[in-house]
Amino acid sequence: MGKVKVSEWFWRFLAAVMLFAVGWILWIFYQINAPSIVTNAAFEAAAQAKAKAGQSTQGVIAPAGGPAPAPAAPATQPAEPAALREAPINADKLKFSDSLSSPDPAGK
Repeated sequence: MGKVKVSEWFWRFLAAVMLFAVGWILWIFYQINAPSIVTNAAFEAAAQAKAKAGQSTQGVIAPAGGPAPAPAAPATQPAEPAALREAPINADKLKFSDSLSSPDPAGK
């Protein structure tokens, strides 16, 4: 009878560990795909700030104990449309390769 109880507790322990592992995986999945409520609100606030004439989208943070810096002067030249500006990254370098191959020795 001693072996039966050990076996029963082993399987209960194993079930608890598996349940914990599944819960942990679900928690990590939720953290990776968290809802973006704050991000959407930030994008809307930035768009509204850009729509107002003469208002900079840069925040002003005063150092501790010091006076707040003066807001930046509005640009005299019209800003480039977002479609004409160059992307900050090269999106082609981020794409997956269709096949395995050695790197280009010329570095292109």
